[in-house]
Amino acid sequence: MRSYAVLALVTFGKEVVSLVVNGIDIPHARESGISRALDNPRWPDEFPYTARDLTPTDPSDDQLFYLVPRFGHHAGSECRAALTQYYDCVLPRESNSNVLDLCSSWTSHYPNTWKSNGRCAALGLNPIELAVNPSKTEWRVQNLNKDPRLPYGDGEFDLITNSLSVDYMTKPLELFREMYRVLKPGGLCAMAFTNRCFPSKVVPVWFDPYSDYNHAKVVGNYFHFSENWANIEAVDVSPPGRVGQIDPMYIVQANKPL
Repeated sequence: MRSYAVLALVTFGKEVVSLVVNGIDIPHARESGISRALDNPRWPDEFPYTARDLTPTDPSDDQLFYLVPRFGHHAGSECRAALTQYYDCVLPRESNSNVLDLCSSWTSHYPNTWKSNGRCAALGLNPIELAVNPSKTEWRVQNLNKDPRLPYGDGEFDLITNSLSVDYMTKPLELFREMYRVLKPGGLCAMAFTNRCFPSKVVPVWFDPYSDYNHAKVVGNYFHFSENWANIEAVDVSPPGRVGQIDPMYIVQANKPL
């Protein structure tokens, strides 16, 4: 049986000062329709997406798409900062803790103050970008849409992250099963996304409809139908600002049971 996350508000007087998700204190997280998208979910009876739903309009090789290093950002500065704050809350500090960043690039969006006390493996598409990633201790080039099998042993990592790329994954069930396999029992897997994308490369289900609520549901389904994930939860760390002027930031996260 799956167990689901408990979201708690920590208050001082009438003011909300912190949000605790799955026992993790995330001070800048907030309650919203998106953060509640996976509360008491009514999952479909079977995986709801077809091969057509997961085939982008441009099915060309992703490595060709990223052949030339870009060194660019794919989200606004405010929401990138919010993602970095989230990672500051969940990154392990214990010695010999291992982190895996999938679909990585020249940045993992981890805080500059965090340094791995074990391994920080970055896996992505462009070797030049991966080589200059300041957080990594090792890197590897691999196209996960061609081969979602992860080149790591069972139970190696305490945390797996994917920043702004879950919407491009064409074999999500296979990849999420692999993430489950390489994660340690009790480990956390965090899929972060905003509302920007390359329309020709994103999977069509992301547009059906194109809403933050649907996106959280899609990633929740990836978790639910791939393995026995626990505590599948959406986290809203969007920075304050007008809709359409500030990019939002959301994470769907889950644990591998102990």
